[in-house]
Amino acid sequence: MRSPAGILLSPVGLAPATASVEAFHAAVRAAAGPDGFVEIFTHDGDSREPARLSALFATPGRPAERGTLLFLHGKGGCGAEWTVDSVRALGLGFNVLVPELRGHPPSTGARITYGVLETGDLLRLLDLAETRFGVARARLGVDGCSMGAVLAVHLAAASPPAALWLQAPFGDLVAMAAHYLHCATSLPTFLFTLPVRVLMRRIARTEGLDLSEVDPVRAARRVTCPAVVVHGENDSLIPIRFSTDLYEALAGEKSFWRVPRCGHCHHADEPQAVARAEYERRWTEFFRASLG
Repeated sequence: MRSPAGILLSPVGLAPATASVEAFHAAVRAAAGPDGFVEIFTHDGDSREPARLSALFATPGRPAERGTLLFLHGKGGCGAEWTVDSVRALGLGFNVLVPELRGHPPSTGARITYGVLETGDLLRLLDLAETRFGVARARLGVDGCSMGAVLAVHLAAASPPAALWLQAPFGDLVAMAAHYLHCATSLPTFLFTLPVRVLMRRIARTEGLDLSEVDPVRAARRVTCPAVVVHGENDSLIPIRFSTDLYEALAGEKSFWRVPRCGHCHHADEPQAVARAEYERRWTEFFRASLG
């Protein structure tokens, strides 16, 4: 069995990602149309822990004239999980930017850091996208799932986008880590709460990774752009109560959509699958209003 630190810092999720990369690439190429293009490129990540990171950019054409959607997957996920969303965004006339986060192949990196390094990775990605494709931060929307939603909050606190769509975020890393270890081991959550605090101090001391920097609630207080939090009421991986504090801390215009009978994003019972028509309507109206 992997150690608790190994479970928490590994880019491997509780179940393997099954989305097809080939189908994703084919779908976005078709959605980009004859006047558009798709480019897969690599860039350097945060220099504190070097990694070579991969991303996909797609556009219907003339990208500098369009708003852009940045999609951020969760722990153990992949960019191909955003196939439906990317095709929808391209059909609405937006550009699409889909990175493979550090540690998630083909991107390199030995571990995930919940935003300590990923924030720097994403800032570098956006700098490159601005230079290479004309992507403007003022017309950038971010859609994040699970850990990707937390990364979206940290990114927005560092460099404000136009809008955030946050699927199943969490506000307390210690509580989330204890719950995640429960999900991974089936042992009671209360057995992990104190050990997680000790473990995080040890990781900071022995591995130079201070996870106390990861405070999604503190970051949310600096987020002033419009934001929507979407959370399935039956989400067992990140229970809906985990997102309340983060939502309350968001400093701008915001709304909380509690979706009945739904589980975690990018799972079979996710809100987008169970409440598809309502999800697409809300998502489309939100980003059209925010990005133009």
